[in-house]
Amino acid sequence: MKQTILTTRQSALLEDLIVKHGRIVTSEQIYARGKDSWGRQVTKNVITKLIGNGWLIRVKRGLYVISDLSNRGFLSLSPYVVANLLVKDSYVSFESALAFHGMFDQLTNKTISISRVQYKAVQRQSVEYRFVRVLEKWFFGWQDVSIDNKTVRMATAEKALIDMIQFHKSKYTVDLVVEKLSLYKGSLDLQKMTQYLGKMSLTTIKIFGFLFDLLGIDSDHLYRQVKLKGTHWMLSDDSKFNARWRLYYDEYFDKYQSAK
Repeated sequence: MKQTILTTRQSALLEDLIVKHGRIVTSEQIYARGKDSWGRQVTKNVITKLIGNGWLIRVKRGLYVISDLSNRGFLSLSPYVVANLLVKDSYVSFESALAFHGMFDQLTNKTISISRVQYKAVQRQSVEYRFVRVLEKWFFGWQDVSIDNKTVRMATAEKALIDMIQFHKSKYTVDLVVEKLSLYKGSLDLQKMTQYLGKMSLTTIKIFGFLFDLLGIDSDHLYRQVKLKGTHWMLSDDSKFNARWRLYYDEYFDKYQSAK
């Protein structure tokens, strides 16, 4: 049975840590606070007990969140914050970033980030965290935002849409990007998006150029970057050919012609 009541010394330890460091603490910070009272080995045992009883929630090795009575045993921090804690050199993107920008309202139990380093997918409580490692030249297009009094790296809406095509390309993601471009083209910074696209792969540039044309968005600047530069496929088994972009695509997307 879990011990729901903290001992006096355990309570003092957690309260002192919150005062000094906030609710996110490292093992070394806990050891530094507990060494005078217990010594390192006993403090290690105390940490184990606090984890087992739900007062400390492990984010990753050596990093914990301190619970309170209302959320003991549950990670109450925003998944965006947790993602940045798991991999500092990363930024939240894809549908997760679109949700932050108010452009994706479906419930999801997955948070996906762009990262400079490889990091395995992990499950924390009910949320799965995934990290897509990319080349340095593609690690851009994010901004610092404040969530739960923590600074989080978040993709701009424009870069989140681009990342979906560049790194998670599928019929679903292309369709979702078309939908969001159609709904939000009046509020998206299309000039910024065009500048971002200039740094991406030729295939990604061509796909967005094709989608811009479908939706009546000016694509001339993108066209000048890829004119006569080879033939590409939106997806490997696509068979319909667009001569302007020299791009094979699925005729499914012709339905968006009416959105012009």
